[in-house]
Amino acid sequence: MPRGSCPLLFLTLILLAACLAQFRPPNSFQWFVREQVDFPKTSATNDHRYCNVMMPRWNLTTPFCKSTHTFTHAPASQPQAICGHGGTSHRCYHCDSKSGFCFTTCRVVPACMY
Repeated sequence: MPRGSCPLLFLTLILLAACLAQFRPPNSFQWFVREQVDFPKTSATNDHRYCNVMMPRWNLTTPFCKSTHTFTHAPASQPQAICGHGGTSHRCYHCDSKSGFCFTTCRVVPACMY
């Protein structure tokens, strides 16, 4: 290797490390709250209307219609407790709740309607 390329390679590695440090995986609970929790539940006359309002509002219909999405209607502390004292852990990111809470599952039908 020519002598002049070592400082350039070192600088490239430092910049790459700095960039990668900014792209840490998101906190899974923060992602869950941002993507799933609608508390208090947005008002709608029925669940079909609710889904047809919420799916576009949360950008779940572009660039394609998401086939299924579940909205949780509980304060963030309630689902968070499931993977602590409020649930049974089975494997990484899978916990079963010891108690129930409200949710709405939206499923697409033709023409991006729910």
